[in-house]
Order: sequence, then structure tokens, then C-alpha cells
Amino acid sequence: MKKTLLAVMIISAMVFSFAGLGLAADPVLDEIKKKGVVKVSTDANYAPQSFLNDKGVLDGFDISVAKEVAKRLGIKVEFITPDWDLITAGKWGKRWDISIGSMTPTKERKNALLFTMPYYSSPAQFAVHKSNTSIKKVSDLAGKTIGIASETTNERYLQGNLVIEDVTIVFPKWKPGKIKNYPTDANHIEDLALGDGVRLDAIFTSKQTLAEAIRSGCGKGCPIKMLGEPPYYEPLCFALDKSRPGQESLLAELNKIIKSMYDDGTLVKLSEKYFHTNMIPKL
Repeated sequence: MKKTLLAVMIISAMVFSFAGLGLAADPVLDEIKKKGVVKVSTDANYAPQSFLNDKGVLDGFDISVAKEVAKRLGIKVEFITPDWDLITAGKWGKRWDISIGSMTPTKERKNALLFTMPYYSSPAQFAVHKSNTSIKKVSDLAGKTIGIASETTNERYLQGNLVIEDVTIVFPKWKPGKIKNYPTDANHIEDLALGDGVRLDAIFTSKQTLAEAIRSGCGKGCPIKMLGEPPYYEPLCFALDKSRPGQESLLAELNKIIKSMYDDGTLVKLSEKYFHTNMIPKL
């Protein structure tokens, strides 16, 4: 009787164990591939990264990157456009699988999200008036008046107190004569465009902002030129929901795909198409 009861208990345990294995979540990568579609969250109003084009279809750098990722996974892509705070909060409940939306991997966000390696960056960039001939390198800005947008990473860099997660910042040995604050980047670009040294000697903003201003002509003319190489890059990554189990295989595969897109020039090509400049840092 005891042996029979013991045998029944062992068999029952085995049944429940196998049932548990069957109910256990597949690695996310396998789960997505079985469905044949990856759900990607993005923003429909964030040009040129992601936006609705004239045909009412999602377009932009991030959209093109997501489509290429799906292609290399051998599946289709479906776009979801939740509010940004819902994406950064994590606990997505499988409503979408990946965020491909130009997200900076901050310390706070890492509490809820997992991040891939950067797929592009926001390079900081100095610029001077196009007619200037005396400022030939960044160190020549010592003692000069530089315009920046308030409460930005660019301002903190010039103040010497910028901190970006997982980024080593090398601060300049020179000091500006004056840092002039503006509400937005557009304001200091306009002031520099007035003339060399009229209100500003230089400005400091993102490379893509300058590239777009130069390309578009700032509306009424934009006689400015970039100066030197970007002093730092703010990394932008894909994000995954940290609360969803089995993400390791997907994270590894996404990093592999991003690396391949670096190596074959796909990311540079898309950057130049949408940003009109190369925003892909060297690995």
C-alpha cells in the first residue's frame, strides 16, 4: 500500500513538473519568432526619428531601423505608439516587445528596462559663424562667448559637471569667457546667424540640430559652420521590459543585429538619409 502510494506521488510530481515546463515562458526571442511578428513601440510625432509622412504612414530613422531589425530576424514588424512615460516605466505586459525610440539609458530607466548597445548617438557639436577665420579649433573658444540652451547636457559639459550613464566625459582644459543661456537651441542659432561676434562667438548644441539648421537655412539664411569633432556622444539604445522573463536571448540577438548594421554601413546610410549627417559613433 505504501509503495503504491509512493509510486502515485512520484508519477503525480512528474506530471506536474512536465506541465510546469510546458507552461513556462519560452525565451522571448523564440516566442516572437513563433508569432512571426515583433511589436515595436515608437513615437508618431518625433521627426525625423519617427513621424507620419504625407501618406499617413509611419516613417523616419527609428522606423527604418525597426523594419531592418525585423527583416534580419526574418519576421514582420508591428508598430505601437504608447505614451513615452508608459514606455520608460516598464512592465509592458507584452503589449509591445521592444522600444526603438531613441532612448538614453539613464540610471533611473535601468531600474525598469534592459538596454542594447547604442545604435546611434546624439553628438554634441560646436559651431561658429561662417565668416569667422580666427577660430580654427575648439580650444580657440577659450575666453569666447558661447550660446547654449538652458538645462541641457551641453550646458553641464561647459560647466564641467556633466554625467551620462556609461559614458566617459573628457572635459575641456580651456574655459569660455561667457556662457549665454537661451530658452531653446533655435534662439542661439538665430543670434549667431546675425554675424560673427555680434552677439555670440560660437554656439554649442547637438550635431543633428546644426545639420538641420544648415540644411534648411534657418528659414532666412543660416551662415554658420561646424567646428571640430563632437566632444562627447549621448548614446541611444533599444529598450526591453526588465519584468518580462527570458529576455537574454532577444537582447543578445538585438546586439548582434545592431553590430551587423554598424559593420555593413546600414546605420550610417539611414543616419545620413534622415539626419543629413553621420550620427553613428565609432565602436
